[in-house]
Amino acid sequence: MDRRTFIRRVLQGERSDRLPRAIFGAGLWSFRQTGLRIADLAGNPHRFAEVLATFFSELDTDIIFAGSGLNSFPAEAIGGKLAFREEQAPLLSFPLIQKSEDARYLEKITLADSPHSLALQEMISHLRESLPDRYLCATSWGPFTWAMILCDWNLLQEKIATDASFVRAVCELGVRLSSALLAPLMEQGLIDGVSIPDGAVTLVPLDLYRDVILPYERRLFDQIRQQGFGCFLHQCGNISSQVELYPETYADCISVDASVPIGEAYRLYNRRLVTAGNVDVINTIFGGDPAQICKAVSDCVAQIPDPFLNYILMPSCDLPPDTPLLNVREFLACADSATDKQAT
Repeated sequence: MDRRTFIRRVLQGERSDRLPRAIFGAGLWSFRQTGLRIADLAGNPHRFAEVLATFFSELDTDIIFAGSGLNSFPAEAIGGKLAFREEQAPLLSFPLIQKSEDARYLEKITLADSPHSLALQEMISHLRESLPDRYLCATSWGPFTWAMILCDWNLLQEKIATDASFVRAVCELGVRLSSALLAPLMEQGLIDGVSIPDGAVTLVPLDLYRDVILPYERRLFDQIRQQGFGCFLHQCGNISSQVELYPETYADCISVDASVPIGEAYRLYNRRLVTAGNVDVINTIFGGDPAQICKAVSDCVAQIPDPFLNYILMPSCDLPPDTPLLNVREFLACADSATDKQAT
């Protein structure tokens, strides 16, 4: 099967004859499974690609989220010092942005000052060569999640309440950082789509998200769509008040967590875009047994009126690094049995 073409057609709204399935994110999980250490990537991106290509080629996932867990790398290009902690996504050692002018000053971003981002791009290039028939999705933070990465949280909370112009400035910087990483990958045709997790927006008032932050999510996706690449938005947390707004980002696929019924999200989205996610990753895929996993998949698929149209089976969020490999294989294998049950 050419999974690359398959997912492209799914995102274009074509009806499929097989249930699309993917493990969302899985960057830190795949490193744990293969014994790779994030801090070593810059020294040997080719080896990382070889190991990951072998690992993912043996998994029945249609999409590979290349670079998941490494979203903070581009901050290195604007003076951020990456902090590597065992089996955790790299964050920054100290906040970079204190005022709006700090963000606006950083107008031009070059990844020449981010050796880890350059290594990540090289790794993705080798992955593309090794996995020509898989749908490769690069990942980057959403605009407001970038704000949380770049700013002191207490300061950001104050600005959320008092200074929308600050939020705009740092979200705009977030778009520039994501674009700096993604643009070369798109220009070289190394990826098929882009996944943007921006779950931090659930921590802000609804009107601030709608009026200030969402336009920057849309701006980022506009840049990606204009070049013909797929756009995935992942939102987790307390999303119930925002869930109706997510199509306004112009994403092609929206992945939601377990806090909202998947059937409700599908009814909201299915005429406009693809719905994904919702199978509880903590209690089921990480902590469940095979029977629990297959029941959760069946229950999820049963809520979708037509799972072969505008739907991708995914976990509710990223896999914990120590999720058992057998559980992940079981989750993917249950996709076909779930649709067989629905057909009968």
